[in-house]
Amino acid sequence: MAIVPRVTFPSNLSAYKCFSSLPEISTGFSSQNKLRTSRVIIAMATDSSSRSTVLVTGAAGRTGQIVYKKLKERVDQYVARGLVRTEESKEKIGGADDVFLGDIRDAESITPAIQGIDALVILTSGVPKMKPGFDPSKGGRPEFYFEEGAYPEQVDWIGQKNQIDAEAGVKQIVLVGSMGGTDLNHPLNSLGNGNILVSNLMNYMFNCFVAI
Repeated sequence: MAIVPRVTFPSNLSAYKCFSSLPEISTGFSSQNKLRTSRVIIAMATDSSSRSTVLVTGAAGRTGQIVYKKLKERVDQYVARGLVRTEESKEKIGGADDVFLGDIRDAESITPAIQGIDALVILTSGVPKMKPGFDPSKGGRPEFYFEEGAYPEQVDWIGQKNQIDAEAGVKQIVLVGSMGGTDLNHPLNSLGNGNILVSNLMNYMFNCFVAI
């Protein structure tokens, strides 16, 4: 697959419609330098006479595994599907036939997983990696980087947009994002020079336009 090129985001997001409706929220780091996360509870209405087919993308991730597992447990309500990028990730969550292989940066590769679903839970995201050599005993903060082709605008923006474009006709979409997206100077945006929260915000606004 050809690497999706990086894109340049605007420096003033307030020029976009829907921005004014976004709450001014932010998050921070704990003393262990870990991002504080909030619990997301997903409830989807179902027809009591039939089961809903739900696809979880990023099913091998930390949150993705939880959602995929919970859906699998509720066999009376849901037919669970997972989407992962590699065979290794597929085996990580059990290797069942309902786990599809695909790369969200390649729109055609995710089509088989999305066909025939009733709901889509998007849990894909670029993941920064810590540069080697950091010694916490010396103080300071670690430095991070993103692997080539896995920058947030390639995964969180283009990759999530591909999922939204491919899901035409799906009844429900759950897009799990991050707090702090309205703050361009948020520390998370500086990780690996990735602007990860900006990418999340751009995808939110794209979906806002689609909904309109």
